[in-house]
Amino acid sequence: MTGRQWNEETQRWEEAGSGPATLSSPPPPRPDFAPPPTSWPEPELAGPAAPPTGRNRRFVLVIAGAAVLGAAIATTVVLVGRGDDTRPDPKPTRAAASSSSPGPTATLTSATPTPSSTEALPSGYREATDPAGFTLAVPEDWERSESKQGVFYTSADESSLIQVFTIEEPDSTPLASLRTASTTLSSTNPGYEEVSLGETPAPDGASDAVTDDAAELVYAYDSDKLGARRKVVDFSFTAQDGAQYAVLVAGPDSEWPAQRDRLATVLSRFAPA
Repeated sequence: MTGRQWNEETQRWEEAGSGPATLSSPPPPRPDFAPPPTSWPEPELAGPAAPPTGRNRRFVLVIAGAAVLGAAIATTVVLVGRGDDTRPDPKPTRAAASSSSPGPTATLTSATPTPSSTEALPSGYREATDPAGFTLAVPEDWERSESKQGVFYTSADESSLIQVFTIEEPDSTPLASLRTASTTLSSTNPGYEEVSLGETPAPDGASDAVTDDAAELVYAYDSDKLGARRKVVDFSFTAQDGAQYAVLVAGPDSEWPAQRDRLATVLSRFAPA
């Protein structure tokens, strides 16, 4: 048979008459897919730092505690009432300062200054040695009382009063104390008016215990207690013993300047213990 014919064995067309085709080996099977390349190892990450131990830990705790305490002290605000109707709690007594290293010890004289005025007191006044530790002149029929805000001498109708207390803020001055008082009073007393504020020498006739390191605040406000306007003279000063005092005299606005005259009489016998 001639011509082309299909060879079932070789699965191809062949020329007729050609010899049997040489069989070849079947092609090798295709290799399986290679596995994907191994991923790069994860880098080692540093773990959280170990907490400080021993002295280092105590040092960190001390620093953190000091910061919290300092912030608490810095936000502390101390206010004092000065003869207003509400009479808020006064500032706390200053604690004694301490030092980590020894230093010179200050010595304070305990002698009581003698009032310089030898003139007789005006009629209706008496010299009083107050249990709180100072001497002053007060109206004879005024009633004494004492609270955390200081010592008060009040008229029978409660329209007028004298208030005496010490200024406890460390490193304060009489003028700085009165500036703080004016700011506080302006927000707590209706109709508050600062009439005058400034440094001033001791009033004429004041005792030698009253130095010229002094300041005066005059103000007025609408008193709910009196149902009328009240005017006040607030005198702050450094005494001969180094302590700072405030003497406040209040009365009806219609009686001004009787408050200023009364202040001069009070200070004519003033002497700290």
